[in-house]
Amino acid sequence: MRKSIVLAALAVAVLAVAGSAGASRHAGTFKYCTDPTFPPMELATASGKITGFDVDMAQQLALTWGANAKPVKTAFPGLIPALNAKKCDAIISGIFITSDRLKQAGAVAYMHSHRVLIVAAGNPKHITSPSGLKGLNVAVQGGTKYEEYLKALKAKIGFSLQSYPGDTDAVAQVLLGRADAVLTQDTSFAFQAGKHPGKLAIGYTFTGSDAFGVYFRKGDALGKQIGDGIRQLRSTGKLKTLALKYKIPVADVK
Repeated sequence: MRKSIVLAALAVAVLAVAGSAGASRHAGTFKYCTDPTFPPMELATASGKITGFDVDMAQQLALTWGANAKPVKTAFPGLIPALNAKKCDAIISGIFITSDRLKQAGAVAYMHSHRVLIVAAGNPKHITSPSGLKGLNVAVQGGTKYEEYLKALKAKIGFSLQSYPGDTDAVAQVLLGRADAVLTQDTSFAFQAGKHPGKLAIGYTFTGSDAFGVYFRKGDALGKQIGDGIRQLRSTGKLKTLALKYKIPVADVK
């Protein structure tokens, strides 16, 4: 009887240690993969420092379990492969939650926003719907769901489509007069309109919303920490504070 009690106590102790180790596995540094080409979500300064809404949020999120966040610069198409290769603990990079991505990793939503067609101020080509892109020049960030959508639309109605490494690169084509429209997000427009006052406008806002998510490896206990952390940031108003800081619609983070 005594032996059974000792063994049971030992088993409980082992489980407690294992649980403690699992809970603190990411307590030191929370590494997240990000592509800093999508302001104001993430962008790189001239010195190479990565800043933006997602960067601030990642740090606030990590603090909810006593860690510090560290960005790992990764090209957008390689984000999920890098995550599953364990080059980072999670992905925070203005990346949509989609059914095909959820087959590869888990995700927690932290923001909902709308896709928009950015055009030159005054909307000189009168683009008021996706069909209005027919015969025009369109720019987009490569490797994104925006690009996938536009490729399918191009096959139906016909227009010139050019892809660029970053969202800012794509928007620059409208500013330079090389493109008539860019498909991106309302968060991007808020940033770009602030940088180039009076030069850009929204030609069309898509009715459905998209969810930005923090991706994590399937089966990783970190997923629960991320979910709990995002709920905490939302309930304490920290997501709202960041939205105001980066001039993102507060409704996007409710």
